[in-house]
Amino acid sequence: MREHRRKDAVWRFLTYAFILVMAVAMLVPLYWMLVAATLPQDEFLNLTPRFYPGTAFLENFASLQDRTDFVRSIWNSVFIAGVYTVLSVLLCSMAGFAFAKYEFRFKEPIFYLILGTLVLPIQLLVIPLFLMMAQIEWTDTFRAIILPWLANPIGIFLMRQNMKSIPDALLESARMDGATEFQIFYRIALPAMRSSLAALAIILFLFQWDLFLYPLVILESEANYTIPVALAGLEGTQRIYYDQIMVATTLAIVPLAILFLVLQKQFVSGILAGSLKE
Repeated sequence: MREHRRKDAVWRFLTYAFILVMAVAMLVPLYWMLVAATLPQDEFLNLTPRFYPGTAFLENFASLQDRTDFVRSIWNSVFIAGVYTVLSVLLCSMAGFAFAKYEFRFKEPIFYLILGTLVLPIQLLVIPLFLMMAQIEWTDTFRAIILPWLANPIGIFLMRQNMKSIPDALLESARMDGATEFQIFYRIALPAMRSSLAALAIILFLFQWDLFLYPLVILESEANYTIPVALAGLEGTQRIYYDQIMVATTLAIVPLAILFLVLQKQFVSGILAGSLKE
């Protein structure tokens, strides 16, 4: 018994040590990025790295803003990712509810066909989507960035798995009381899925926030650039402005950090709820 406890203590110590090392390995680059954003370009390129903050953050930000309207790019990304998240969460939850609670022909083949689109790389879809958007004259518009990705297969899968936990008897009772199918979805299914909806919202927001290649092809005017596209434009052919890139990268993670801090409890419980189903 004592030997068993000793082994448990050793494994617990090794587990905690491994988690601590991994946490440090992930936090050090983030900390260095924050420090680098406060350093002037000449100090940034010193061979001896500096690990404490400087005082040039505002100067670097002013240089960044002079070179490209990065504040507008942040707003563009927030607007596009926000609208996309709201619409995609609604669409994915409706599709997940249909796949979980209704019977119709070819339900399973259609569902697995949707899941199969996960293997298609975005690079394969960029040119066909660009040609479609050019044909309907939607290039260089936000709707061309938002609409093609609304039916997210990961979102549909996550919501289908969670919607299965809603008792069928509860839905039947609502139907007997005269509720329409939309009322059942809006008043029963959605409130029961708050945690999963929050987790899905973070996943979808991150997907749209990090989207780079497709916006790079679709967007033409600098006023419509999203953050990844604006960041790519900071790498000049003659000189790379590392100080401005570090400031831009630091500012780019602020909305994500706020979103995660607001929804972190729902995110964890929503992900765990999805993992416990089927």
